[in-house]
Amino acid sequence: MIFMKIKHPFKSFLGTDDNLRYFTLNGILFTIVTIFSRTYAPKFINRLGATSLHYSLFNSLPGLVAVLTTIPGILYIQNSKDTSKVMRRFFYISRFFPLLLVATPFLPVQFRGYAFVVLFSLMNLPESIGQTALQSWTGNIFHPQEIPVALSQKNKISQIFTIVFSILVGLILSIPSNANNNQVILIYQTLFIASVIFGIFEIRALQKIKEVQKAPIPRKLRLGSSIHTIFKHKEYVVFLVCSLLFHFAWQMGWPLFNLYQIEYLGADEKWLTLINVSNALAMVLSFNLWSYLIRQKGYKLTTAIVVLGMAVSPLLYALTNTLLMITIMNIFIGIFVSGTTVVILGSLLEAAQPDEVMLSIAVHQTLINITLFLSPFASELILRNWNIHFALYVTAGLRLFASLAFFLRWVFLEKLPDKKNLQSKSS
Repeated sequence: MIFMKIKHPFKSFLGTDDNLRYFTLNGILFTIVTIFSRTYAPKFINRLGATSLHYSLFNSLPGLVAVLTTIPGILYIQNSKDTSKVMRRFFYISRFFPLLLVATPFLPVQFRGYAFVVLFSLMNLPESIGQTALQSWTGNIFHPQEIPVALSQKNKISQIFTIVFSILVGLILSIPSNANNNQVILIYQTLFIASVIFGIFEIRALQKIKEVQKAPIPRKLRLGSSIHTIFKHKEYVVFLVCSLLFHFAWQMGWPLFNLYQIEYLGADEKWLTLINVSNALAMVLSFNLWSYLIRQKGYKLTTAIVVLGMAVSPLLYALTNTLLMITIMNIFIGIFVSGTTVVILGSLLEAAQPDEVMLSIAVHQTLINITLFLSPFASELILRNWNIHFALYVTAGLRLFASLAFFLRWVFLEKLPDKKNLQSKSS
């Protein structure tokens, strides 16, 4: 009933198409859930007594969990009679996980950080399966030419709410004295509980979305033969190689950025809020740019440009030694992060064979989760043998190499004899 009440006020803001409206509303609520339960998690484990090892585990273990579960989970969803219903069940499991995170501060001090990291990682089990299924389902709820517009609107409006709720949460976390650790932890626990409530409404919005394209008739899939089929498709394989190079380099930077902001420059919740807001504001203002560029130049060239911009981010961090400059710098970084959120999924849907979309996405997700597991340890290894600045330079170099791979992919696929067939597929 709550969605019947909010339908008309949101209609002009989110558009007149029901699917686009609820798709965007789902993204808004997911954003709120993420801010409450994930965005400030690195600072939370810092308050629980985290070390650099905790940061590495925090970024890597969710990938390991997803590696072991994504493909079996997707096969289970694919072989079910109602894929969207089973997908929502996985989301429900994930949304109730923060209730377990609430309990971690009550554990002995030496176990708190590890317990939080393990529980946070296990939360990625149902989340990874649900998000992979949702990426595939996007192709059933929008026509191909509508996908860039839908993703841009969802991400753009969601980032507006990111700004609002990041400021709100930052102010709330700043109410107690920064030195009063127990009071701040109590606020975090309250936010975890609030994320569960918003998560329920997030999935209810998802339930309102209807399929506009006929989904493939569910069929029993055999893992070996199905994977062999998708790897015979040249465009998909080329995209997969480029994407793995990029994701490894992208994920290497995550623990480094957290460590640099919190441990080296001493960022508290106020500074993290300012950094997140500057990043989100740039994303809001740049989504239309990437949507326009995709329509004009296609996914292949746009992806290469986006990854090139992402290669600059670690360099900017390495050359900056104040939180104010990091905050300003994140305006530039946010422009290319917004492009990444649009082009990777769109390129994947374009490259996958129509009758193997869900499994193609699951394989892609599993492989990038392997890089997610390995890349933070690569960062940790460099940190132990050199320093954080050298680690940031290496990360930038690897991202630059990934950008070159995407540029070569664009040139190579543009010269294929069946170029017209590939283009007709994406249109």
